[in-house]
Order: sequence, then C-alpha cells, then structure tokens
Amino acid sequence: MTPDPCPLIRRLYALDDGDYGYSAAELAPLHALCGALPAVLAHYYRTLGKHRELNHTQDDLLTPDNATRHQAPGHLVFYNENQGCCVWGIRHADLHLPDPPVWVSEDRQHWQQESATTSAFLLAMAHLQAMFALPYGGDDGFYQLDGTARATLERHFRRKPFGFAHWLCGIAIYGNHDSDSIVLLNANEADTQLKYASSDAARFAAMDAVLGRLGEPL
Repeated sequence: MTPDPCPLIRRLYALDDGDYGYSAAELAPLHALCGALPAVLAHYYRTLGKHRELNHTQDDLLTPDNATRHQAPGHLVFYNENQGCCVWGIRHADLHLPDPPVWVSEDRQHWQQESATTSAFLLAMAHLQAMFALPYGGDDGFYQLDGTARATLERHFRRKPFGFAHWLCGIAIYGNHDSDSIVLLNANEADTQLKYASSDAARFAAMDAVLGRLGEPL
C-alpha cells in the first residue's frame, strides 16, 4: 500500500477532514507537464494542496498554474525555496513510481537525493513549514545549540523518521506527539539551530519547559 502522509499532516496542523485540495481539472496543467503525477503527490495536491499555511508560509508548493515556469531538465519540479535558493523535484524517469525519491538542486543542473520517498519529503516539509505556521511557537526565533544541548534534546524527544538530507546542511525533526515539530537546522554539523512549534498549547508548554533552557537565541 502506498503511504499517505495527509492524516499525520492534518494532526500536526489540527486540520479537520475538510477538502483543501485541487480538483482534477485544476491539476490539468501539472498532468500536461508529465503525463501523470506519482500517486502520493497527486493525492497530496487533491487533498491538502490549497492549504495556504501548510504550503506557502515559508517555502512554496508550486501551484498547477505556475509550475511550468519553474521546471528543470529531467525533473518535475514541484517545490520552491522561498528565495529561490533551491528547488525540489522528482526525476522524470521515476514519475511512474507511486512514491518516488525527491531530489534537491541549487542550480537546476546538479541534483542530490533529499528524501527516499515523496511521502517522507511532504512530511518533512510540513514540519518545516510548521515552524512559522503553527499558533504556538511559530512567532519565536531560532536558538543555537552545541553538542551538549543537542544531547539533552535527544534524551527528551524522539527523532521522527523523516527530514532533509542536504538542504541547510541537513534538517532533523523531533517530537513526541503528532501535534509537535522540533526542527534542527545544520543537523549534519557540530553546532545546530533549533526552532519548535505545536498546534497544541499544553504540548507546546511541555516542550518549552525543556527546550527553552537550551541554547542561545539567534
């Protein structure tokens, strides 16, 4: 069975079961680019693709009507970093797969694998966007963590099974509840940058009781 990231994303953002997606007719420009979208990506567009806070608070899920001008040779580009520093896409050769790998490029010529599956990428991006979109912690800044502070974080919070392999020197995501997102930028480096948020006030307070004592504000 193909994984569906949408239920977990709904819980992270405290979304109801409403329709936040594009219709088949609205997706026609994307299908014109590639014939058929991978099953996971098509389902995401149809289910949550129009939710503004989820898809456009920081970085941008390409809308069907503006996807054409962002394309790159050999890849279906579907996500854009907010300042255009990088794009994420799926190899044309992998579009037949239901849940293909996602690749990242800073120049649209050289690509690195960011995530092993599209579903894992969509979950990771939802958690990254949550840093700015969720009601609790979304307005707060980043903290600089050294190795000791990171070890404390990892004793209290589990690492979620998705993240970014390359962008911003790797991004690791933690949290003990579906409503929570704890993000470490520069996760592949000795010193990291921390930000955290939640859609639940009580759970944010519990995170803050531990994380608020770690690191230095940036």
